[in-house]
Amino acid sequence: MIVAKFGGSSLADAAHFHMVKDILALEPRRRYVVVSAPGKRSDTDQKITDLLLTCHNKAQRGASFDAEFALVTERYQDIARELEIDDHIIDSELMEVKSALQTGASISYVASRGEYLCAKLFAKWMNLPFVDAKDIVRFDSLGKLNQAATLRLIKDALKKHRKAVIPGFYGADEESNICTFTRGGSDVSGALVAAALDADLYENWTDVTGFRSADPRIIEDASYISSLTYRELRELSYMGASVMHEDAVFPVRNAGIPTSIRNTANPQHPGTLIVHTLRQIGKLPAVTGIAGRRGFTTIILEKMKMNDEIGFGRKVLSVLEKHCINFEHLPTGIDALCVMVNTDALNSKRTVIMDEIEAAVHPDAINVQEGIALVACVGAGLFKLHGTIARLFTAVAEQGITIRTMFQAPSELSIIIGVDEHHLESAIKAIYDAFIRE
Repeated sequence: MIVAKFGGSSLADAAHFHMVKDILALEPRRRYVVVSAPGKRSDTDQKITDLLLTCHNKAQRGASFDAEFALVTERYQDIARELEIDDHIIDSELMEVKSALQTGASISYVASRGEYLCAKLFAKWMNLPFVDAKDIVRFDSLGKLNQAATLRLIKDALKKHRKAVIPGFYGADEESNICTFTRGGSDVSGALVAAALDADLYENWTDVTGFRSADPRIIEDASYISSLTYRELRELSYMGASVMHEDAVFPVRNAGIPTSIRNTANPQHPGTLIVHTLRQIGKLPAVTGIAGRRGFTTIILEKMKMNDEIGFGRKVLSVLEKHCINFEHLPTGIDALCVMVNTDALNSKRTVIMDEIEAAVHPDAINVQEGIALVACVGAGLFKLHGTIARLFTAVAEQGITIRTMFQAPSELSIIIGVDEHHLESAIKAIYDAFIRE
């Protein structure tokens, strides 16, 4: 059995609804469908959720939201009309949403209506049962997902239906107040349904043809990754390379269910399969993917005999924790400690943090280096082949790029190097040419 989630780009209009119907017909095992709110039909279009959020914002200020709500209404009515669905059904639902906006509905309720209305339409058109996410996805009073309760509720509700349509992105707390995930959270909804039903496969249908080995904005012809592990995906996603909500990984990963990233507009392409453990077929590549991020700062502390001073690192990190700043990496030496943090997070409190670190550990010197970009080379085969690090350093050095720092992930799945921000693209291109374009 397969759980298939379709993103907003896959349900933007009636033509896309037909594409989804055809995809479901290709594989009878696709029995449970999780849908997002309709996305953009073109670059100049607006997403339904964005329009609803604008309506909420204006309603809270006492301003008219008629123009924006008219666009929401028009989109759903167009879909209903083109699919030959009796539009009075959607009209009554839209009136209810508008009334709720006028009477102070919560932002979560308003934001969730895009998925709710889309699922209602799709279920009606396909003659399938509609199961409301508010009845099966449970949040606690603080708005945090109660996964154990959610998995139980999903299983109990969906075992009554051989097939069903479920809206993504939202659920409800014990008091029936609507709660939402962060944007893109329909991916999480789909993963939860797959995990609860012990699906054979979770399919995430979107507008990209799988996961690419590098950012196509940097490497235009970056190859598609046929398969990778959840651990490799996490390493790449941390560096900003992602085609699905990062929290969607955990339910299916923990359940041992593979995820397939597919393109609704190109259903014949196999896309990318994300698995728990990579089954090696032939030669395992040294590098599966490359990703990079700008915006890092290193705080370098020097102190003689630092290695003999118990608690030195803890004291430094305690200062960052006090100011709610997470450290990204922590390379150390005998007499030096380097803490890498997000530049934006540090800059708002930089002076007070430096003063508190000085008072806490009394370093001989503090040096702050801004403008650092990190490049991650990720691959299960990275440390199974000899000379990998030498090849990486040579590729970067031949482009005249200085490596500011380097560290190996304990998982042995990635090597991360730090370079000046203006060298980020050049470093990624050099590594790609050395390991993937070969």
